[in-house]
Amino acid sequence: MNCNCSIPAVFPFLACVAIAALLVGVFYLPYLRRKALSELAASMGLLFTKNGPESYYLEQTRLGIFNMGRARNASNLIEIRGSGPDMSFFDYRYTTGGGKNSHTHNFTLALFDLKTPKAPTFELKPENFIYKIGELIGFKDIDIQSSQLFSDKYRLTGPNEIEILSFFSPGTVAYFEQHLGWQAQGAGRYLLVFKGEKLIKPAYYQSFMEEAKNMVASIVRP
Repeated sequence: MNCNCSIPAVFPFLACVAIAALLVGVFYLPYLRRKALSELAASMGLLFTKNGPESYYLEQTRLGIFNMGRARNASNLIEIRGSGPDMSFFDYRYTTGGGKNSHTHNFTLALFDLKTPKAPTFELKPENFIYKIGELIGFKDIDIQSSQLFSDKYRLTGPNEIEILSFFSPGTVAYFEQHLGWQAQGAGRYLLVFKGEKLIKPAYYQSFMEEAKNMVASIVRP
């Protein structure tokens, strides 16, 4: 009988490969991302800090995403301050579930402090099949009667329908129709926009910033 005695020797090698991959994912890739974003901010003459806005500040905005899950963390903050809205661009994550069912959600967010209350409390996100099923059993959203495209592509929710419909003027509706895939949340003086559950790659980060600034300038009334 032939015995392959080399098999046990493979196990330590595989363990080392797994540990190396884990270290790359946990430390090296985040380091590369932080370095790239820091260099981008410097090239634009903007302030960069590796830590994001404090949790207490984000929670007091009353924006829904900042009260979801646990192990919440903000990082890689790029700030713009001036006479207009204060702008904060940063990575954000939180965890849901537990044990083998836990999942960490990662985002790149653009947070605007409008300095005065200009936005109703609302959430706007792309419509999907699950939400459509929910509507059939009573979980209704707010439809824009003048735009079937907007109502088909987006799910709009919030406690005060009249305020929300006033905020979503024909121009705002048209803007979102022309820029599908964005999500937004509002609450008083704060407005948040982002491109779903993903981190924006450093190569596309400046474009993301410009798109977010243009979006808010287009939809918020002076």
